[in-house]
Order: sequence, then structure tokens, then C-alpha cells
Amino acid sequence: MNGETATKTSTGKRATAKLYAVRTVGGRELDIALIIETRAKSENIPIYSVIVLPRVKGYILVEAPAAHLVSNVIQGLRYAKGVVPGVLRYEDVERLIRPELVAMTLKPGEIVEIIAGPFRGMKAQVVRVEPTRNEVVLNVLDASYPLQITVPGDSVRPAKERG
Repeated sequence: MNGETATKTSTGKRATAKLYAVRTVGGRELDIALIIETRAKSENIPIYSVIVLPRVKGYILVEAPAAHLVSNVIQGLRYAKGVVPGVLRYEDVERLIRPELVAMTLKPGEIVEIIAGPFRGMKAQVVRVEPTRNEVVLNVLDASYPLQITVPGDSVRPAKERG
């Protein structure tokens, strides 16, 4: 689709929607998204959607017919840095939204490294994999007592073998 979708406007005419990235101050993505939504509604600016990606800091995505509309809606916002030049493709954004199903490749007994959360950097052994929920149940090996935890599948990776 090349970053465009056709949508119907309130007047019945067809408008081409494109995805634009807006640079923000890290940690303020949700604040900017809510302000954009409010401004677009109150000033009747055709912003179709605002997306805050949980794994991408410092950027939000805005779906609109043209970049100048996105620039207008963020004008004067303290934590919005500007519109990134160019249009994003929907296929690229889909990969960022869809959760990674890393848990599918893991087997019980396998040693993994925890890469996110409070146990980050620790080694653990896979007890069981729950593919429908994309979760992995682990025994933490670095703990001084038996500790079993459940983490999202994208929070672990197979441990590198030392040899």
C-alpha cells in the first residue's frame, strides 16, 4: 500500500491517509497523543488516528491526509519536537505493533537470559511455554532460593553458550 489508505471524509469525498512520525521528548508520548486528539477534534483537523507504540520511545505516529496538518496540530506543543520527513509504510508499523512470538521457539529445560523487567540480566531455565498467552514460566537460576516466575515471551532470549 506504500503508506497510504483511502478513507471517506465527512463530506463524502475520498482522502488519502498517510502515516507520519512525530518526534517527542521521551516519556511524553502519551501526553502529546492526547493533546493532538483534543486539538484535532476542537479545530476540526482531519487526524484519523494517533498511535503510541509501547516499544518505541520518543516517537508517536499520526495518520492524516498531509504532513502540514500534522505540523499544524503539534505547533506550539512543548514536548513535540517536529514531524519526521517522509511517510511511513503500514507494513513497517505493523511489525512494531504486533508482539514478537519468541516463546514459540523455546523448549522446556532450555536455558534463557531474561532481557526485560526486574530480573533483567539473570539466567533462567524454561519450565513451560504458554503459546496462546505468549508467556514463559521460568525457574530463575541466579536466585539463592527456588524462584519460579512467568514473563512475556519477548522478555527472554536463548542464552549464549560459553565455550
